[in-house]
Amino acid sequence: MTEIVSPGGSYTKAITAIKNGADAVYLGVPFTSLRMRQNKVKTFDEVKKTIKDVQSFGKKAYLTMNIFPRNKDIQLFESMVEKISNLGADAIIFSDPGTFNIIRKYNKDIPLHLSTQTNILNKEAVKFWYDLGVKRIVLARELNIKEIKEIKEYVPDIELEVFVHGAMCMTYSGRCLLGEYFSGRDGNKGECSHVCRYKFNVYVEEEKRPGKFMKIEENGDGSHLFSSKDLCTIEKLGEILPFVDGLKIEGRSKSEWYSGSTARAYSHVRDCILQGKEIDLNIKNLVYDIPHRQYWDGFIFNNIKDAPDGESFENIKSISHDNPGPIKTKTYYGLTYDKSIEKNGKIYYKFVSKQDIFPGDELNFLGKEGICKTKVIEILSASEDILSKADCNKEYFYISFDKKMEGYETFFK
Repeated sequence: MTEIVSPGGSYTKAITAIKNGADAVYLGVPFTSLRMRQNKVKTFDEVKKTIKDVQSFGKKAYLTMNIFPRNKDIQLFESMVEKISNLGADAIIFSDPGTFNIIRKYNKDIPLHLSTQTNILNKEAVKFWYDLGVKRIVLARELNIKEIKEIKEYVPDIELEVFVHGAMCMTYSGRCLLGEYFSGRDGNKGECSHVCRYKFNVYVEEEKRPGKFMKIEENGDGSHLFSSKDLCTIEKLGEILPFVDGLKIEGRSKSEWYSGSTARAYSHVRDCILQGKEIDLNIKNLVYDIPHRQYWDGFIFNNIKDAPDGESFENIKSISHDNPGPIKTKTYYGLTYDKSIEKNGKIYYKFVSKQDIFPGDELNFLGKEGICKTKVIEILSASEDILSKADCNKEYFYISFDKKMEGYETFFK
């Protein structure tokens, strides 16, 4: 069955995704992943615990080592590869051909997945890496569904993975130099500063009026010239499923609410399609409730040649829900953990708070049926004293609700 591959930017994000339907998570190895600045799995003990606990659910953990190292980075990269060789990961995701032999030196049997950063665009490139022993190719985001089908037919034994949801990079498969130019942070070595999301003031000069610059204005905050729409293919998942082995969700720097919601929505829609069942819109539409920019369904269904000269992708077909999502209108409150205590006949769940919470607050949470509602009854401190609020600056609390909870359920308003 085609896997849902979710981001595991922290232990809690990884477990939240797994408990909400993801079949695998990808997590960065310290100093070697393209999201190492956002990566919260910072020690090898944390990496080992995350892998072990993910696998305890019968799911998979893939380690990401997809930076593009320079000469000075090779020694550090090799030391990291040596350290993860006995952690028991299900696969290693790499991107640079120069790192292939280094990884194989210490990990002879572990499956290798080739990152989207390698820009695999054609069937011969896929066959080249397959012949070298790579098990799975994460294809470039620039490919369309026809090209993906042709690749699968040409190399039927290779596993293919495609991005189906999340932020899009304005450069060729993420090969970005803007961060290094603007802030000295190399996006190709895990230090992306999201320059493409900056607010730019842009001026144009008309050829017959040299020296007279006119400002291009979109709104009071400047023009977002490089900022792409977010990718969302959930409305067309049935067209992708026959040709791929992994459906990848972007978002290692997003919240547990994002990880859980996207995993729940995409796994539900996939299962319904494969089993011929009716899709529950309350679950599918979770992707529209999480913070996001305006959605489109990407290059996978929109070929650049379909845009007439001088026109933009605004004129190309897109998914039906094309309005921006709740970027600031929803507040993420935190999540429950597996641990609970019983006191005075009530069950109190261990809760890590991202916002202040008070008794009587009504919160939404991510349940099995989609978005559910509950009420906060009482709050206890870590030492089990009654409190007037859960202060987000504290490590954790115990909270009783008017509904039964489970571990790693996310709460928001």
